[in-house]
Amino acid sequence: MSKTDLRKLAGMLDDPSQSIAVSVMSELLRHEDELMPLLGELQESADPLMRKRVQQLEAILNLRQRRKRFYELLTGETMSVVEGLVELHLLWFDRDNPEMLKQQIYAFVAAADAARIGNIADLGAFMARCRFTLPAEEDAGDPENFCIGPVLEDRIGADVMLCILGMMAGIGGGLQVAVVRVNGKFSLVNAAGVMISPENNWLPDRNCQLRNGEFWYEPAKLLEYASLMLFLFACSYDTFRCVHTIGHALCGSSGNEVLDFLPFPYNGRKTS
Repeated sequence: MSKTDLRKLAGMLDDPSQSIAVSVMSELLRHEDELMPLLGELQESADPLMRKRVQQLEAILNLRQRRKRFYELLTGETMSVVEGLVELHLLWFDRDNPEMLKQQIYAFVAAADAARIGNIADLGAFMARCRFTLPAEEDAGDPENFCIGPVLEDRIGADVMLCILGMMAGIGGGLQVAVVRVNGKFSLVNAAGVMISPENNWLPDRNCQLRNGEFWYEPAKLLEYASLMLFLFACSYDTFRCVHTIGHALCGSSGNEVLDFLPFPYNGRKTS
């Protein structure tokens, strides 16, 4: 579609018919790369209906870009853990402010730096002092346990999320720890084999059994695990919007494609 035709089509966004507007928006979204600059111009329209629909289109495009960004974070050679935690949170709470989430994370890191953490015992003491704990058994299936905002606010989260925070807390003091999964539980361990875990109130365990441990060295894999858990919750709770948002983010698609591997109604196709 030429720019002239695209502009003419966008001019129909002020049509009073909702069905026509939906058709127009659907067609416009097929030209994502050319659309964003045009929306910036239309945002200045004096027509409130035009501005409303332009804002709706911008929200859809921002959501698509967020999906792509999360996939790129998981699959890139390097990854910002802060960006990853923020994007993971926004997969579930898509209306939250990313800058406020970053400020929460930076405040946590600053508190850890001020604590002068020098070894894994110091790290465990810091996490315990901050009262980072696992959720009660009846709350273990709450998606908020995997979203950094509620985890930092309530100091309650899934073990994988608490271990990511613990790993970040130790960086300021030059502490090198790895995330290990033993018997299905995530913990932190140093080179000497001393382990701390939220399940054990972050107390050092020098006799931990690491023979059957699975080491997770890459933060991207930890965030991928957390996002898969959110996807599981979305399916379990039949949260249609989150199924598609997280599913497309994990697949690296913008949202134009259906999730063929899912059953109806999530894949958008009826089965005979």
